[in-house]
Amino acid sequence: MGKIKRIDFGLIAPSVVRKLAVMEITSPDVYDTDALPVDKGIMDLHLGVVDPGSRCKTCLGKIDTCTGHFGYITLAKPIINVLYVIHIKKILQITCQKCGALLTAKEEFTGENERKKETFLTIKQNTGKVKCPKCNEEQEKLKLEKPHTFKCGKKILNPEEVKEHLEKISDEDLNIVGFEGGRPEWMVMTLFLIPPISSRPSIMLENGDRSEDD
Repeated sequence: MGKIKRIDFGLIAPSVVRKLAVMEITSPDVYDTDALPVDKGIMDLHLGVVDPGSRCKTCLGKIDTCTGHFGYITLAKPIINVLYVIHIKKILQITCQKCGALLTAKEEFTGENERKKETFLTIKQNTGKVKCPKCNEEQEKLKLEKPHTFKCGKKILNPEEVKEHLEKISDEDLNIVGFEGGRPEWMVMTLFLIPPISSRPSIMLENGDRSEDD
């Protein structure tokens, strides 16, 4: 048996979220008037079972054999993942606001004076009136107004605009600056993965009603 040498963690792609899930959650309701799970709600039996005697609609297993299944919600608007705000800020600062190219010449990372391998978080931001070496676009100063609002000059960027900027950056440039673990636009959420029911079972209140933890 071989030994595990390393474990890598990375960003999850929207396409992978869809593959992991067995269904899309589209109903905001949880239970109907008979206290039964609503179809396409977060307690839909396609996501697993927690009640004895019930069968999972995906694998047909019962509580002792069904481990549960994932679902997902499609967000109405993209949302900045607050866990990666600092990473988003840095990569916005070192790439062109128009074409997504690196603002630092690639020669500084490759060639005879090859830089020591480092993460893109350690790369210094270009300051002053910088022009993109690829498209010659003059760059506006980018700021982060905590917790997760980005300003480009005097304009506030919405999450859709941030995502569009990140999508323009090439895989080659990401590799040059040491960005690993996926694409940067995946740090802006468009889908929300819903865990199996078995990992978030409802509780019964004293009056017999079910209650879910928000």
